[in-house]
Amino acid sequence: MKTNFSLLFIPFLFFRFCICAGQIEGCFPNDKLPSHITPLTSFGQRAEWSLDGMTVFFVDKAGGDVFAVDVLTKDVKQITKPEHRPQNHGYYRVFVMWNGDLLLGHGAERHKLHFQILDKSLDLPPWSVEGEYFDEGPAVSRSSNKIAWTKPGQGQIYTGEFHYSYEGKPGIINKKLILDNSEEPIIDEDGMAYSHILETQDFNPVDENILIWNQYLRNDYGFRSEVMSINLLTGDIRNHTKSPHLYDEAEGIFPCGEYTTVESDRHRPGRGTGGIDIYRLRLDGTSDSYERLTYFTDLEGYRSSNPVISDCGKYMVFQASTVPSPAGFGCGLYIFDFEQYNRNIRGF
Repeated sequence: MKTNFSLLFIPFLFFRFCICAGQIEGCFPNDKLPSHITPLTSFGQRAEWSLDGMTVFFVDKAGGDVFAVDVLTKDVKQITKPEHRPQNHGYYRVFVMWNGDLLLGHGAERHKLHFQILDKSLDLPPWSVEGEYFDEGPAVSRSSNKIAWTKPGQGQIYTGEFHYSYEGKPGIINKKLILDNSEEPIIDEDGMAYSHILETQDFNPVDENILIWNQYLRNDYGFRSEVMSINLLTGDIRNHTKSPHLYDEAEGIFPCGEYTTVESDRHRPGRGTGGIDIYRLRLDGTSDSYERLTYFTDLEGYRSSNPVISDCGKYMVFQASTVPSPAGFGCGLYIFDFEQYNRNIRGF
């Protein structure tokens, strides 16, 4: 993990571009980065890839504004303005929809957010989606207007579809409750009961009838998380981690649908969100197919989190953060090149 680099050429889609470690100084020391990880911004959190993989959208801070960074040039621009939201509201989330429009989440605090849709041209004020609120991040389809979201209170998950002219303005139609542990616990395939808070994560890109979500729990080990999925057609629930003594939180899913990235403390059990790095988990139900991808916690005072995979599957963008800091906090974005990683680590 202590490989230095000064210049690295990475193939990105049909382009080649260079990344110099000295160009960007994030909060994690550049001289501790391996050659398959390169800094993209010196600030920001909660990243999201554009459909073509050439832009990364992010928020500068919790309750801040939405920015975009060009992956080739690293030029950063702010794309939201204070007048785009009510007074005392800030942006917490940004997602790219299947048509290139941006889905934004704003609110007075992170656990009760309002939907907005920003046209992909970025030239128009965003449209507000009235009547629905969400908590943390929704699952947003990359192939249709389908969406899943967690209601404030984090006891219920709904699915629905965005409709741009519902009753003359953007709205959500075909709303359906699919998970509810607000009164009765959720039961997985092994008969285990879960009654603590839950959070939507991703649709499986290959089969969007499968929704990945995180089931949080409190037990003798503290605050923990399991990676779960539900079949929206049958209602079948599967636990993909089965590790109640560890913190395992699903984040970005791979386009093949066979893997998801996971924030986990399994390298240092018991540290929870304060000791997480990024792993790749095979979604095969075995709960034991893990591969560690980042080692930021090996340097005291740092962690890595919130990974998102590009649609081509070759790159991951994620954030660094310092410890202690709030959950979701980021102090710079980084790109992980899987082809370079395979050459460095696997020798091919």
